[in-house]
Amino acid sequence: MSEQILEIFNVLNFLNSGYELEDILNEGNFGTFPSAEDCIQYLVKEGYLEGDVEAIASASDDNGELTAEEVSKKYTVAELKDILRENGLKVSGKKQELIERVLPVLNGESESDEVTLSDFDKSYDLELTDKAREFLKENDWIDLYMFALVAFRFEDYETYVKGSSEDNIKTALNFCDEILSRALVANQFLVFIDALSAKAHVYAYDGDYSSFLDYDLQRYILGLNPIYMDAQTYATYDVINEANIINLKNVLEKLEMGSLKKRFDKIWNKSSIHSITVPKKTCYKILQRAIAGADIEELNFDLKEKYFNKKFGI
Repeated sequence: MSEQILEIFNVLNFLNSGYELEDILNEGNFGTFPSAEDCIQYLVKEGYLEGDVEAIASASDDNGELTAEEVSKKYTVAELKDILRENGLKVSGKKQELIERVLPVLNGESESDEVTLSDFDKSYDLELTDKAREFLKENDWIDLYMFALVAFRFEDYETYVKGSSEDNIKTALNFCDEILSRALVANQFLVFIDALSAKAHVYAYDGDYSSFLDYDLQRYILGLNPIYMDAQTYATYDVINEANIINLKNVLEKLEMGSLKKRFDKIWNKSSIHSITVPKKTCYKILQRAIAGADIEELNFDLKEKYFNKKFGI
């Protein structure tokens, strides 16, 4: 049920933000529904969307498999034989035999009865109901989850939210802090840096880009100086995370955040690195190169060759 709540929220939230229904259906993930159209039909049935309800129900019926009774009413014997002939099938026998023979063809190959996403969007003018707006209001924490916390299980965060008396931002920050603490104890370094990145994005969601920059810088610094790293983790490890660099670059380009070097020095000292893998000066120079557009894959290769392979026993 948790996954379905997430899907419902995303569809309603995008519609409420002015997105076209076709775009939502084409891009969305509807794992708990047989199809995107089934999700929309569910939202109409449950009172979240209102519009041409009868047309939607009709589309649903048309999109389903034809029954023998429906084929009998819709086609004459001559028409059935024409369909069978066109598909290289036997045309002899009574009408019931023809129907049984033609059913797989009509249900498996006919495209005329299909309701496409484009047809769905153009045919129905659907609007959010008061129930939908109340649902979005009650579950507004999901929007923050989608923005900052998707690296972690939705069910885990849903349970955490239900047990918190804080506002959405404080709840999300506390959630990140708990993951950071547990990851340190369990030597789960990848989880640790994912939580740093998540915490940075929570601050960005709240409009605090100074804190965002601090935590994303810490994620970069510790990426080059892992607190813990075993051979299995290292096998697929990217020293520099490309998304991390893009985030840093975007904030630095769009906002006046002061001296990057002074901020870098502050975060380096705050990170309390006990085992340096890549020296501080080198870390900063590589950061400058990455932000300036250097090839991240090449930088990763060079870093592993010079600093990581020997240290981690590869």
